[in-house]
Amino acid sequence: MEFSLIQIFAFVIVGFFATSYGVLVGAGGGFIIGPILLLLFNFSPQSAVGTSILCVSIASLSGAFSYMKLKIVDIRSTILFSIAAMPGAIIAVIGLERIDSAIFNILFALILFLTGIYVFWSPSKSENKIIGDEFNNFKNSFWKTKREINSLSGEKYRYIFIEPIATSVNIIFGFISSFFGIGGGPLRTPTLVYFFNFPVKVATATSVATMSVYTLFGSTAHFISGNVVIAAVIPLGIGGIFGSQFGVIISKRLKGRLVMKLLSFAMIAIAISLGLEGLNNFFS
Repeated sequence: MEFSLIQIFAFVIVGFFATSYGVLVGAGGGFIIGPILLLLFNFSPQSAVGTSILCVSIASLSGAFSYMKLKIVDIRSTILFSIAAMPGAIIAVIGLERIDSAIFNILFALILFLTGIYVFWSPSKSENKIIGDEFNNFKNSFWKTKREINSLSGEKYRYIFIEPIATSVNIIFGFISSFFGIGGGPLRTPTLVYFFNFPVKVATATSVATMSVYTLFGSTAHFISGNVVIAAVIPLGIGGIFGSQFGVIISKRLKGRLVMKLLSFAMIAIAISLGLEGLNNFFS
């Protein structure tokens, strides 16, 4: 595919704003890039997904680097979540070619929409804090573990969670990431916050860092399958690098409750987009 200078400039702008918002809420930005490529640039579904997931990978790498400098990434969880997500990310590329995605899109849109509503109306849980004595007296086990993250700004984050389950659900997120080209973050971040007690900023940073690893494998599989439009990836990626840095800067100034509300808007927008696409494919 060939693009005009105006289209290339538009890709840079889209990459910047999509990843600014995506990295801010731990969602990557693919949920904005994919639909725009489909609706405004007439990409095929496969090319939109493949191109989008590679842009998410580039932006996540940039954002993860900045979040790690701020020392708010849970490194151990990032490694475990990435390893768990890799098989699903690769399998999804095969599924994209063989599965009639209409029903899948509709069901996933419904789940995402309801989750987005829940996240919007239940923000208080995102500010849960563990009392010092409870944390200090807790003993790590195979089933449950505690973490303490000391950020560069001096903030201390403490949380206790069920590590095997938190790791296992990333198999599903890896599949969702590559199948829809959205990065997996729209579901991972609220899951870490509401089900596994992660502080919002740690969940956001860890989600972005996780995406920076396993989306490399998913995007590589898409590239091999011929689903990546390099001429679009380059300007989108350039915009994404700067946008992800801007998103990290904004994140330092926002409270966790507001971040979760912004994430809920993103989840509802994705749900509407996927639902409309699914209904259109189902009835066509």
